[in-house]
Amino acid sequence: MDYPAAMPESYEISTCPAHQCADALRVLHADLAEDEQDGLLHALNTINKNDAEAFSGLLIAQGCGEISAVIWVQIQPGRTAVVWLPQTDHPAALDLVRAATEFLDKRAVALAQILTRPETHIDPRMLVAGDFKPLALLNYLTVGESHFPPVQPNGKLEFEPLADDQPARLAELLLATYEGSLDCPALNGIREPQDTILGYRAQSDLTTRPWYFVRHQHQDVGVLILDTHKEGENWELVYMGIVPGARGKGFGWQILQHALWLASQGGTQRMVLAVDEDNEHALRTYRRAGFVMWDRRQVFARLRRSK
Repeated sequence: MDYPAAMPESYEISTCPAHQCADALRVLHADLAEDEQDGLLHALNTINKNDAEAFSGLLIAQGCGEISAVIWVQIQPGRTAVVWLPQTDHPAALDLVRAATEFLDKRAVALAQILTRPETHIDPRMLVAGDFKPLALLNYLTVGESHFPPVQPNGKLEFEPLADDQPARLAELLLATYEGSLDCPALNGIREPQDTILGYRAQSDLTTRPWYFVRHQHQDVGVLILDTHKEGENWELVYMGIVPGARGKGFGWQILQHALWLASQGGTQRMVLAVDEDNEHALRTYRRAGFVMWDRRQVFARLRRSK
């Protein structure tokens, strides 16, 4: 599908034909910073090669038969997308961003993200053209197996496995844990919980996922969602949430210790997670458990609230 573009006549913006995808990705890859190139390659390696829609959001600026600039809207489950921006100083850059926003709207994407290093400069005009705004500065934390509990922690909480098998119950509980959350609070109400669950599922290729209902005195009080990454020999704490009425009782620490113990039982070498830098309470808890920062990313987001 072609997109109208207010740009020099020598350029035309269109969806990349299948036979030109490899060339387009080479152009996009060349314009990225080295660490972003690694992220793009990881994204490409995780794509289902039989997914015909994988590159439906790969848009190109082409003139005289050559691709000169590229933007990729990488659609992901749960009404989300990651956007890989074109070269800033290319004359087609802004029009590519505008074409990408049209694509996002047609796909009803609720959350589109740009992830960069904090020191990376992004032309403000591109952010304005795509209606992207700062969402969060994410701290990526890791802790090694030396900090894993040697025995199963004692506590007042119960961990009911196979939460993924009860999606309605899980969605209701997730929604409750979002209330008053300090981790990327701007996301509250943007997507339905069912979309979030789809996104979490997409991160894992496991048949039985380490997802748990957290219970206290026979009542649901929280959620613990973990994932494993075999290639990196680590586990990821994808989400940990507590309902408002159960906060302030030390349950967060108990959930975290149980997660680390589960990781030890899985034989992994480390656990990783991402947390909003403004969530000081969570950061203190993670540091207490031995987590240290290994990377940071600035997130710009284009948000469209669920209707």
